[in-house]
Amino acid sequence: MKLPVCVFDLETDMLCPNCQERLERGEITKFEIDFCKWILEKRDIYPSLEELELLKAIQTDDLLILVVKKGKKQVLTSNDDLMGEIEENYGETLVVEGPAKLHSTIRSLIKPAVEVGVNSLYLPTGVKESIVILRSEDKDRIAYTKEQLRDIATAIVGDPVIFQFQSEREKQEERTEDDDAYEEKMMDFTRRRP
Repeated sequence: MKLPVCVFDLETDMLCPNCQERLERGEITKFEIDFCKWILEKRDIYPSLEELELLKAIQTDDLLILVVKKGKKQVLTSNDDLMGEIEENYGETLVVEGPAKLHSTIRSLIKPAVEVGVNSLYLPTGVKESIVILRSEDKDRIAYTKEQLRDIATAIVGDPVIFQFQSEREKQEERTEDDDAYEEKMMDFTRRRP
């Protein structure tokens, strides 16, 4: 069993200097520590957990996201009793394989729809923010709301991800054009004043 936190730390209920630093830097969270303790306690009940390689555990408002190493998803999903216990304690659970790349994460979340495009911006702070454009016709085909998609993708990838439908983007562009026309009129008006 491999977890984001040292097993020894979980068993002794005290973080080693390395895990403490990772917690302070935000690489692991208090929730992850608590979840890892919980899953470690289940190891005796579910021996298949010895094969688990958990990379990340993320709790959003209404969803638990477990990122596991590629090829290890079935360790959790094939055990209905274990998944039942996880959902009973933590709510709806989504298990994804990682480390997750943005495009593969997006595609798995919006299936059967396909994204129109992804734009990435680098903010002055050095943070990469991605904007995913979706077809308006696919709104009903996607299982999650834009807000849920944002929360899930941001949690999995680690960088901010915003989702927009094409119709919203077109309205936003129209508004910008109207704002530009208004600004031009105002500038012209102010130039005419004595």
